[in-house]
Amino acid sequence: MSVDEIYQHFRTPEQRQIHRLDGAPLGPEAPSFSVMPAQIGIPCNKVSDPWIRISDFGEAWLNQDMTKHDLATPRAFLPPETTFAKDSIGPPADVWTLACSIYEMLGERPFFEDWCPSRDDIIARSVECLGPLPREWWDNWASRGKYFHEDGSYICEVSASESANLADQIQWMGRTENLEFSAEEAQSVETMLRAMMEFEPAKRATAEDIVKSEWMTRWGLPSLRKFNILDYEPS
Repeated sequence: MSVDEIYQHFRTPEQRQIHRLDGAPLGPEAPSFSVMPAQIGIPCNKVSDPWIRISDFGEAWLNQDMTKHDLATPRAFLPPETTFAKDSIGPPADVWTLACSIYEMLGERPFFEDWCPSRDDIIARSVECLGPLPREWWDNWASRGKYFHEDGSYICEVSASESANLADQIQWMGRTENLEFSAEEAQSVETMLRAMMEFEPAKRATAEDIVKSEWMTRWGLPSLRKFNILDYEPS
């Protein structure tokens, strides 16, 4: 497609002028305008039989060939070991990130939906949703006092999101209200996600565990078979 054809199909990019808060003129280091992201998605009511594929979570490497101590994965999908145990980053990190992705695909919002959250914000929401951190991580968390009282109770007024444990998060997915999820399936989703979001990597569910989980065997895989988009049959 030519540039004109792209603009005709997706509309001409919208430009926004940039101004300093103090009213002073912009310096040479700053652009005079920004370009708003193009809306190239398809409305959900126009999509039929979607086939979602995930290639990687921001980066990929062979775990046996190198050790990673940080990830380029979007912050809201980062597992807690990237903050507390950087020497433990490995395949379990993908399982945590996959859990966040599954929640967002099944529901109508991200699992961690604070606006531009910091790593500490994500850790605080993780504790709120999933329970206490391992003791060593809790004791070494320098920003803990910003989010929690000494007794471990949450300081709700500093949170930009509503207080919720994982069960509440499942209810907020928007699928139990309209009965798209039965109570039994919602409980099964919660059980699978909780296993995938164990704080300690060694205790987290593996890819094989996920495939063999109740939700996957009773609801996930049968749906793929129904639409004939299952690449292989798990053994």
